[in-house]
Amino acid sequence: MQTNKKPKIGRWIILLIIILLGYIFLFSNKFSYQKTITIKEGDTFQTFLTDFSWKQKMQIKRYVRNNDVDFSKLPMGSYIFSGSYSPKTFITTILEGPRVAYHTIKVLEGWSIYDIDNSLMSKGLITSGAYVAFVSDIALISKYQTRYAFLQNLKIKSLEGFLYPDTYKVDTEKDVIDQLVYLQLETFKKRVWEKASTITPPQGMDWYSSIILASIVEKEERSNKNRPTVAGILMKRLQLGTLVGADISLCYFFEVPYSDCTPNFIARNVADKTNPYNTRAVRGLPPTPVSNPTVESIMATLQPTQTEYFFYLHDNQGIIHYATSLEEHNQNKRTYLQ
Repeated sequence: MQTNKKPKIGRWIILLIIILLGYIFLFSNKFSYQKTITIKEGDTFQTFLTDFSWKQKMQIKRYVRNNDVDFSKLPMGSYIFSGSYSPKTFITTILEGPRVAYHTIKVLEGWSIYDIDNSLMSKGLITSGAYVAFVSDIALISKYQTRYAFLQNLKIKSLEGFLYPDTYKVDTEKDVIDQLVYLQLETFKKRVWEKASTITPPQGMDWYSSIILASIVEKEERSNKNRPTVAGILMKRLQLGTLVGADISLCYFFEVPYSDCTPNFIARNVADKTNPYNTRAVRGLPPTPVSNPTVESIMATLQPTQTEYFFYLHDNQGIIHYATSLEEHNQNKRTYLQ
């Protein structure tokens, strides 16, 4: 009798090992998963399982079957997975419904609407020209003018100058441009208008011309410390009826990103008097802003620093050098640019 017990005990041990291994294989393992899955109309629960191994699919399907989980009505949207999951926590994440998939958009200081459009297009968020068309839509501009005091009574053809540069997050499941423009105008209201609304523009300037000049200051001088002085120089030129003389402004006429506005491009077009944005050849301000300025450039234009200077240039290190006369300015060119 004793000799018959040993084989039975051995079989029981083998059976327990098989059960234990099966339990570990089917139930106990967790898995790491990093992915955003977008569910569209007609998609089923199987869409979530595309990337999984046979083992992981078995684990998840067993949990669904044992817990009578109903996926007959699967909400459309983006489901975000990030971390370690068991079948239970994976299914729980799905049952919580889709989450907002935010995309970060960085609008750099001094960008124009053509720069912004190009950036959004390069990221696959819009088709080329869609952003420019949106911010130039007269009906939409009229709508925004009823909402924002800083746009009221302005005869503008686009929102250029008021689309504040900053970093924004938008929901890619919704209209990206509509969200971005709203956030930019709201930021302009908070960052700029709350400070600027009580300031009277300098003599000979109004609110819109101040924004136009600020958009040039933004492109001409990167240092916040120097911007009031540069604004004062450009305003002095305006008041005396001489040329503003900012090379960069002529590029706006061509409706291209500023990355296309190379020194050679400027040199080829600097003598063109038919270009209303060419402040090297046409007196006065351009007809519109040429970029979207920061609050520092706008405040510099509203409160410029008056000096004896009439000229300035930047050396190869970007350091600014002022001059009171053309003779001194030419000497600065010889000293710092050769």
